[in-house]
Amino acid sequence: MNKISKKTNLNIYYANIIARMHTKFTLEEEKALHLIFKQINSFEKNDTTIKLNKLDFFDKLELQSTNRYNRYRKLIRGLINKTFVELIDEKGGELMGVVIYGSYWQPKESFFEVKLNDWFMPFIEELVKNYTKINLNNVLGFKSKHTLTLYKWLCSWTDENKKTNQRYITTKDLKELFGLSTDDYVYNNKFSRADFEKKTIKSSIEEINNITNTYIKFKKNYKNGKIQNYEFTWTQKNKTYLDNNTKKNANKRQSLNDKQTQMLIDNIDSN
Repeated sequence: MNKISKKTNLNIYYANIIARMHTKFTLEEEKALHLIFKQINSFEKNDTTIKLNKLDFFDKLELQSTNRYNRYRKLIRGLINKTFVELIDEKGGELMGVVIYGSYWQPKESFFEVKLNDWFMPFIEELVKNYTKINLNNVLGFKSKHTLTLYKWLCSWTDENKKTNQRYITTKDLKELFGLSTDDYVYNNKFSRADFEKKTIKSSIEEINNITNTYIKFKKNYKNGKIQNYEFTWTQKNKTYLDNNTKKNANKRQSLNDKQTQMLIDNIDSN
């Protein structure tokens, strides 16, 4: 059985067809799913029972509640109910079922177990070239479900041999990707594109550009005066930018730590 690894390699690999699948997960459920998928080794046969350390699992999800058992039950129920998948394989065969179909929690144990459907393991265990690669730290750092959805979708189309990647998507398909209905952002029978873009596309791109190694831009393509699709282009940031950004973030954290330490000292002195 697999345990959560503390190795520096935090890339997650799973089939592109699953990465592009429309789901109705909450952000918390998405993060939990990625923590589970992190235990899958894409280059070898895996046990379908995944073993997860309780404290590590909740710490990574930043769940501070003392009522962790009920939080666990809610998360697992959501994953079981929402991982129903229908796939057509290369031979035309239809596969239906839930990817996650069980979990076991023992009160006095330091871990809990999640059971995966062995029928879907081949989609997760394919060779790396057929997989989406995303970084777990990025996933856990996102504050918006739309950000995670867009980031995962773009990663599923990334060709690492290209300097710049490009993808087109219609408004209808983009709303569906975000889990929105046709009525969302429609006010008085009129679609507010500006509001839609601000709260989904622009906010997601800003978060991705700030947190990840990916830099994204988008533009609207027109045909006969109407928007035909959105065009996304993305590149990987260069090493100089990353080194400078890392140093900047480290300085910010150090400054914050210094302030917190001083506040603690001041509080002790005042008592």
